[in-house]
Amino acid sequence: MKRFSFLRLAACIAIVMTFAVLSDAAKAPDIPDSVKLKPDIVISDLKINRISVVPAGHNVQINVTAANRIMDTATGAFKVKVEWTENPTVGFNLLGTGGVTNLAYSSTSAVIRNSKTLSFNHQVPTGKSYKYRVTADYMNQVDEANEANNVASAGYTTS
Repeated sequence: MKRFSFLRLAACIAIVMTFAVLSDAAKAPDIPDSVKLKPDIVISDLKINRISVVPAGHNVQINVTAANRIMDTATGAFKVKVEWTENPTVGFNLLGTGGVTNLAYSSTSAVIRNSKTLSFNHQVPTGKSYKYRVTADYMNQVDEANEANNVASAGYTTS
């Protein structure tokens, strides 16, 4: 009787171990970091709108939309910088910065939160042309699929 109980116990252990080995074999291996999807931040829209006209020039609002173009990724926090110049060969002046907490682009979510619009105000003197340059993730806070597509520019001229 003891031998039969021992054989039954051994058979049960073998069955449990077989299921454990089979379930481990069925699991997908981890994806290496070099293959995992990374977010890609771009400036998807840059608009300069006149808000008002004053004797000194035009008050404008620069609306910058940053977007994550890669599905099933999230950016984490990053900053956006807006600069202006009258002469791009001389250099740019900082107008302002703004923060984005996260651009998550999920295929399972009914609400897509993969873009954020930031606004910056500026005054362009009468008779001047300014060029604006916007850089998303200018501090390189996000490891992106493409680090070279974070800049956009646009101009505004008063008459």
